Amino acid sequence: MIPTQKTKRTLFWIGLSLPMVALIAMTWLVHQTGGQFNNSFNWVLHNYKVLDKFEQVQSHIVDAEANQRGFLLTGRSEYLDPYQSAMASIHDDLAELKNLTVNDPAQPANIAVLEQLITNELVFDPATAGQFQTNNSVVMLTARGKHKIEAMRHVLFQAREEQEHALSKHQQDAEADVVASQIMSLVLIGAVAVALVFVVVILLRLEKLQQFVTVCAWTGQVKFQGQWLRLDEFLERQYGISVSHSLSKDAAEKMMREIEELNRPQNRQKE
Repeated sequence: MIPTQKTKRTLFWIGLSLPMVALIAMTWLVHQTGGQFNNSFNWVLHNYKVLDKFEQVQSHIVDAEANQRGFLLTGRSEYLDPYQSAMASIHDDLAELKNLTVNDPAQPANIAVLEQLITNELVFDPATAGQFQTNNSVVMLTARGKHKIEAMRHVLFQAREEQEHALSKHQQDAEADVVASQIMSLVLIGAVAVALVFVVVILLRLEKLQQFVTVCAWTGQVKFQGQWLRLDEFLERQYGISVSHSLSKDAAEKMMREIEELNRPQNRQKE
C-alpha cells in the first residue's frame, strides 16, 4: 500500500523527533548514572577511610599498652607521656569512627565493645599503680598485655571484616552502575543512529518527490530520462505505482453524446 502524504508527513516528524527524544534520554541517563556512580564511589572512599581509622586505632592501642606495661614494670615517668598521647589518639579515633559509622547498623556495636575493653584494660591511675620488679611480675604483665591486645585485636578484626564486606558490595555496585550506563548509552546511540537513517531516507524521498517534471502541453506525456512516456508509465517507472484505467464523468458524458449523435435517424439515412 502506497503511504499517503499525511502518513509521510507524520512519519517524517516522528523520525525527526526520535533523535531529540534519544538525546534527551541520553542526557538524563548520564545525569542519573553519574549520580549513582558518584554515590557508590563516595561510599567506597568512605569505607577505605573507616578501614584506615581502624588500623590507626589498633596501632595506638599497641603503643598505649606497651607504655603502660613499661611504666608498671619500671615505674619510670618517661613512659607516661607516650602512654597519654596514645590514649588521646585512641579517644580521637573512636570519636571519629562513631561519626563515620553513624549510619552503619553493625559498627556501633563493635566500637562500643572496643571502647569498653579500652576502658577496662588500658585506663589506669599512675599514682596508685604498683610497681612490679620480680620475674613473676614481668611474666604476668607480659601475658596480661598479650591478652589485652588479642582481645582488642579480635574486635578490630571483626569490625574490619564487616567493613570490607560493605566495601566489596559498594565496589560491585559501582561496577554495575558503570556497565549499566555503558549498555544504555550504546542502546540510545543505536536508537539515534536508526532514527537519523530514517530521517535521511524520508528526506531523500521528499527531495525525489519535489523534482520538476516536464509534461507535454498537447499530449499530456511526461518526459523521463530522455523519453516521452504516458503518465501511467512514468508513475510506474519512477515510483512503482500501478495505474488502473477508468473514465471520468466528463469523458463518459462526451462518449454518450457521440453515441447518441451517431444513432440519430438522419445520420443513419446518410449511411
